[in-house]
Amino acid sequence: MKNLLVGVKNVLLWSYERGSWQYDVLCLLIIAAMFLIPSRYFGDRDRTPPQAKRRVALQANESRPEASNPATSLHESETEEEIIWSDDLRAFLARTNQPAERMNPPEEAIVLYLHDRLRREVALAREPEAFSNAEGRAGYRVWYTVK
Repeated sequence: MKNLLVGVKNVLLWSYERGSWQYDVLCLLIIAAMFLIPSRYFGDRDRTPPQAKRRVALQANESRPEASNPATSLHESETEEEIIWSDDLRAFLARTNQPAERMNPPEEAIVLYLHDRLRREVALAREPEAFSNAEGRAGYRVWYTVK
C-alpha cells in the first residue's frame, strides 16, 4: 500500500528524472490524451459549431440593400452565414442587462451577440432574414463579415 501511495505522489509531483522510463511514460500519456480526447471535451467556445454556419461566397453582382445597412459597403468576397435563434438572442440581452427593445429591429442586438461570442468586430453584410423552422422555433439567418 505504501509503494502505491509513493508512486501516486511521484506521478502527481512529477518527481521522475528526465530520461527515465517513468518520465517517458508520463509524457506519452499526455500526448496520447491530447490526440485521443475529442476537442468538444476541451470546451472550445471560441469556435462556432460547423452545423451552425457555412461559408457563402457573395457574388459581385448580387444586389444588397446598401442604403439600409452601412456595413454592406464592405468589399469582402466572402461572408459568414449563421442562424441565430430568437430565444438565444433574448437570453443574451437579458444576461448582459441590455433592454429588450434592441430586438426591434434586431440588427443591433445581432451585432452585439456576434461580437460577444466571436470576440471580434463584426459587420452585417446583409439585412437579417427572419424565419422559423418546422417546430415553430423563430430565428434569423444572418450574413456577416469579421474584421
